[in-house]
This record gives sequence, C-alpha cells and structure tokens, in this order.
Amino acid sequence: MQPKDILAISGKPGLFKVLNTTQRAIVVEPIGSGKRTAVPSTARVSSFEDISIFTYEEDLPLSGVLNAMFEHLKGKEAPSSKTPHDALRTFVTEVVPGLDQERVYHSDLKKLCTWYNALNELSMLPFGEESEDEATPEAAASADAPAEEDAPAVSEAEESAAEEAKEEEPS
Repeated sequence: MQPKDILAISGKPGLFKVLNTTQRAIVVEPIGSGKRTAVPSTARVSSFEDISIFTYEEDLPLSGVLNAMFEHLKGKEAPSSKTPHDALRTFVTEVVPGLDQERVYHSDLKKLCTWYNALNELSMLPFGEESEDEATPEAAASADAPAEEDAPAVSEAEESAAEEAKEEEPS
C-alpha cells in the first residue's frame, strides 16, 4: 500500500484505506479491519502523501519520517502516546534532527508514534521501492495529460528546450 492510499480523518481515530470515491462520499476501510464505511466528502480528510512534518530547513513528508523511524528503531515499536512529553519530543528529535520545536505540538508527536505503531504492527513499513516503482507509470501518465496548474511549468520547459535547440543550430 502506498502513502497516498492511507487517510487520516479528522474526528475519527485510526487510519483508513481508500476504497472508492464519489462526488458525495469517500468509501474507506479502517486499516486492519474489513468493515467499510462512507465518509462525507465535506469531512476533513488528509492523505499521508499530503502530510508533512515541520523542520527548520524544509518540511519532511510523513512517509519519509515513518521510514526514518523504522530504520532508527530497527523495526521495533515506537514509544507509546502515553510517554511523557519530554521523552517523546527527545525521541522524535533523534529521528528528525531539525524538528521545528515551536510548530510541532505534543499532540502531533503522539499521533506520529501512534500511526507508526499501527502501521508497523500490520507490517506496512517501511514505505519504499514499491511505491516509487508504482509511482513512475502514474507520473508518466500525468505528464501526458498535465493539470491546469502544471501547464505553465510544462510550457516553460518546452520554451527552454526550444532555446537550447536554437543555440545548438549555429554550431
């Protein structure tokens, strides 16, 4: 399973797998259970692909942080969400050295460790090479049909390629 297929839904505990989307609802299944449910499209839903952790330099994608935790812990369990604040912050700072101490709250750290333990228990970590291999065909498909917001970037790339070709012609 890829990070884009894992959802966190505001107000609902746990993680969910996307089964289907419609105009009015998202059909999800709690990870580790077979019970399907529909979540209204107005619910605050976040894909793991869209979640990142604040650092002083750049925001790190959640999947990368979970992989770093897996490597750091060598596949063992992370501290519980009941761990004292200082110990939890120290642990996450060991894994993510540039963690932005002002913008990452204790509740974020608790949620991070809870999600890690849930995914690790189901042997879904580390996210890795499978995701990258599967993302390549999708990236190629999206490159064939660029989104509206991607269109200017594509035209700029085409213009720079055309300029390079013009520079090569006289030689």
